[in-house]
Amino acid sequence: MVSFPFIGIAAADTITATIGDTIPLNGTVQLADTVYLFVTGPGIPAQGARMENSNAPVVTGDPDTFTQVMVTHDRWTYSWNTARVSGGLAPGSHTVYVSTEPVAKDSLSGVKYAEVGIILKKAVTTGRLDVVTDPGDAEIYLNGKYSGNTPRVFESLLPGEYTIRLEKQGYATEQGSVTLAAGDDRTFSRSLTPLNTPATTPANPEASAQVKTPETSLPSPTATPSLLVCVIAALGIAHLLTRKRS
Repeated sequence: MVSFPFIGIAAADTITATIGDTIPLNGTVQLADTVYLFVTGPGIPAQGARMENSNAPVVTGDPDTFTQVMVTHDRWTYSWNTARVSGGLAPGSHTVYVSTEPVAKDSLSGVKYAEVGIILKKAVTTGRLDVVTDPGDAEIYLNGKYSGNTPRVFESLLPGEYTIRLEKQGYATEQGSVTLAAGDDRTFSRSLTPLNTPATTPANPEASAQVKTPETSLPSPTATPSLLVCVIAALGIAHLLTRKRS
């Protein structure tokens, strides 16, 4: 709440606001039914303009060119909605004047008035997103669209949810999402995981150099009995021949 005390030429503390804010103003004044408000600043007529129309210059002696506020019990109040100023407002330093007479800036001498400095900042409507990886140089896919490599800062992103996919050859794909609001400054950071490389079994030189030992031919175990039978038969024939001769 900005208060305007009417003690000669009085100035309240400078305040800072964002274009679009509503700034409550109030003050005290005696022996007056109405106060007259106007504003000066970048893009506004040098001698001031109506509070609700930055393109409408005030004219000394013409009450209808000013923003008029009724005084009740020596007090007045006014809410300045900076979002509803015809002609708009530019960022920068502005000065709001309130006086007991309908006079422009160049005619305030000898008139009871007060003023306050107001610094208006541009409304923040976007967010900022910083995407980083370890290691770097990963491909960034923002909402499915390739958008450069890490590290990268995305300025002026509209509020909303963003899906992020990170790809790098030799590493597992990482993905996630970030929700940005106006004025947010967020960081999306990931450590990439190397893919598992299949182990290669080295050749065994000993196995490939194995030499087969030739099998040794062994006599059939049935050969000896057959030979013995033949020998016995021969001996029997020789014995019979000997007996016949005798």
